[in-house]
Amino acid sequence: MTTGSSEGAPSGRMPPGLKRLLLRLFRVDERPEPPPGSPESLRTFRASPRFFWYSLLKWGLGQAGALFGLVVSTLGFLPIAFWADEGFEFLEFGPWTDFTRALGPLLFVLFFVQLVGSLAVLRLGYEMRWYMVSDRALRIRYGIYSVREQTMTVVNIQNMAVKRGPLQRLFGIADLEIRTASGGDSDDDEDSLSLGLLQGLDNAEELRNLLLASLRQSRDAGLGDPDDNAAGIVVEGERVVEAAATWGRDDPARPPSSRGAGDDSVLAAARQLLAECRELRAAVGRAEG
Repeated sequence: MTTGSSEGAPSGRMPPGLKRLLLRLFRVDERPEPPPGSPESLRTFRASPRFFWYSLLKWGLGQAGALFGLVVSTLGFLPIAFWADEGFEFLEFGPWTDFTRALGPLLFVLFFVQLVGSLAVLRLGYEMRWYMVSDRALRIRYGIYSVREQTMTVVNIQNMAVKRGPLQRLFGIADLEIRTASGGDSDDDEDSLSLGLLQGLDNAEELRNLLLASLRQSRDAGLGDPDDNAAGIVVEGERVVEAAATWGRDDPARPPSSRGAGDDSVLAAARQLLAECRELRAAVGRAEG
C-alpha cells in the first residue's frame, strides 16, 4: 500500500480500550473491506487531524448554546437565593419549588454526562472515516449510529469538485465532491448522478488527481460504457474530454490511440447488417406486390 500525507491512522487516537468498547456497542467494524481492484493500487486516505478540530469547534459551539439555554430555563424555575441577616434565604415562587429545586441539579448532571458521551462519539466518528481508492473503484465509509458505505466505480465518474467554506479555509481543509452516473432514467442531470462526499481532506487535490489518473487509465484500456466516455468528466467546472463525442472511424476529435482494427470490423458488420435489411425490405415489397 502506498503512503500519503493524509493516509494511515489519525493522530492522537482515543484510548484503545474505550474504542473497542464503543465499536462493540455500536456493532461497527473498525476497517471496511477494500474496494474492487488491484491490491497493489490500493491507497487509503483519512480525514485530516485539522478536520477533528474543525468538528470539535462546531460541537463546542452547539454545546455552549445548549448550556446557555439550560441555565436560563433552570434559573426561571428555581427559587432565588438571597443573603439575609440569618444567612441565605430562598424566595419561593409556587407549589413546584421543591420539584424544580431537585430538577435543576439533575438536568446539569445529565448535560455533563451527554457532554462526555457525545465527545467520545465525535472522536470515534472522526477515526472511523475511511476513503479507499483502487485502480477500479472508490469506497467511502463514515458514521457510528448509522454507518454509510458507498462504492463508486472510477469509470463512471462524471464530476469532481474541491469545495472549501470560510471556516474550512481557516483550518486548511477541503471537501471533495464526486458525482457518478447512477444509470437512472431521470431527465435532470443532477438527479441522474450519485453523490459521494469526502470530507476533511488536507490533500483533496492529490486525491482528485489520483482519481483522474485512474479514470484515464481505465478509459485508455477500453473499460466502461462508450456513452460515459463520450460525456467526459467535469473537474471544477472545466470539461476534460477523455473520448470523442462520436465514435466514427474518421472522427478527428477521437484520440488516435483509441482507434484500431476493431473499429473496422464493427463498421463492416454494421454495413453488412444495413445491406441485409435493405434486401429484406425489397423482398417484402415484391411479395406484397
